[in-house]
Amino acid sequence: MAELSNKDGLNRCPHCGGSDIATDAKAGKLKCNYCQTVFDAKSANEAGGVEGMKGETRGLGAADIIPGDDIVKTFKCPACGAEVVLNTEESLSASCHWCRHIFSANEQISNGAVPDLVLPFSMTREEAEKKIRELVEPKMDSLDGEFKAAFKPEDVRGVYFPYMIVDVNAHSTSDGEAEKTVEQKSYPPYKVDEYFISRDFDVLVDDLTVESSSSRLNQDTYVNSNNIINAILPFDTENATVWNANYLRGFASEKRTVNINNLKEIVALQSGDIARKKARESAAQYDRGIHWEHEHLGIKGTSWKAAYLPVWLYSYKGTKDARIYYIAINARTGETVGCLPTHDKKGLNIDARHHHENETRAEVKNMKAEDKLTKQGKKVYTREIEYRNDNRVIGSLSHGRDEMLAIEKGRFQNGANYTHKKSSSINVAMIIFWIIFAIMMFAILTGGHGGRSGRSSSSSSGYDSSWSSSSSSSYDSGSSYSSGSDSSSGFSYSYDY
Repeated sequence: MAELSNKDGLNRCPHCGGSDIATDAKAGKLKCNYCQTVFDAKSANEAGGVEGMKGETRGLGAADIIPGDDIVKTFKCPACGAEVVLNTEESLSASCHWCRHIFSANEQISNGAVPDLVLPFSMTREEAEKKIRELVEPKMDSLDGEFKAAFKPEDVRGVYFPYMIVDVNAHSTSDGEAEKTVEQKSYPPYKVDEYFISRDFDVLVDDLTVESSSSRLNQDTYVNSNNIINAILPFDTENATVWNANYLRGFASEKRTVNINNLKEIVALQSGDIARKKARESAAQYDRGIHWEHEHLGIKGTSWKAAYLPVWLYSYKGTKDARIYYIAINARTGETVGCLPTHDKKGLNIDARHHHENETRAEVKNMKAEDKLTKQGKKVYTREIEYRNDNRVIGSLSHGRDEMLAIEKGRFQNGANYTHKKSSSINVAMIIFWIIFAIMMFAILTGGHGGRSGRSSSSSSGYDSSWSSSSSSSYDSGSSYSSGSDSSSGFSYSYDY
């Protein structure tokens, strides 16, 4: 993430030098109100620059929110020097009565209203309405009658939502067991080789984007569907420009309500997911997966910038329930996600989420890998390695970490059920054998001597499908995460500065 440019906060016309600048929403560019020149704002957030970053840097707009800070401010116009009074509760910008320059308080507002960066709208209202119709109209037959009667795509609104854009320079270490198939066949037992593997590398995360509104960090999807704001990520944040109030003309905005300290865990978990994916890519030969026993992400440096990102938003609130349904459109990429009220009121697309582990720019440096064969040609009855966790995602905002653990648990249990089903002929033969054996022993042993079948209650594969109730997700002083399996495994992180 490049350092902010244009220290005076001005975007000046390259033709006449004027600072009375408006936005051209259709083109996603700036327009000079004097000479009508349309031009691109210079990016203040170019990709790269993560390697070697140490400690924590914060943009002025990412500073902690000060509760109760005076909302009436007096500012000096950066263009001509005149003083202008601005009530930040009513507006984030003011027009200089001398030179007509439109300016904002920028870093001087400490209430979370003004960011460091802004990414302009590049989609018109008409294009947004078309996207909404394309999403809704094919599904009309299954939608709630009240919604269909009230459906008006022209009610869509353009909104700037607050995000934190974070660069992360970290070091990832992990070790565990991995398995690959030796003989390909469709029924158990399978013949596999087992390895001890470890991965040690630097991971450079560029523009990890997380929401900075408290109302969307802890969501109840049974009450609302605003997780779709997360699902329309990613944005092309490398094209974000330095904050300028001109971009807000004609659009609504929502100010940031969360400080950096409240986002550090989310950033660490999502960065850990990215590192886990990179480690998995380096071990693609293990077709049966990996059980990481230890994972640690040591964060050496971070850079935080507050940003406004553009969204076209359509909402509907039914009279039969209190739930609000949303359709959101990424006003840069056109990606459209909606939760629509159906006849059964369950909603459509409620589980959509941003796949941060795949959609965030990241680079691996200084990879050190160890792969050591520990067991050759062993026979197993499960399709995957026991307690596989190389594909898990624990930093998801829309699902929540508890739900992600439940998904993992279900996968493990399904694996055990698959084993039981495939090895049913073996189990039936074993049961018949032990029944006959028990009857014989009972007939032989009399006079107070009882017989036992001696059969273990565990599956023939030796796989324990139980999930300990005491091993749910846990956090240790905000710096570690446990996956909660019966086998020792977990992810931990630390901010090493």
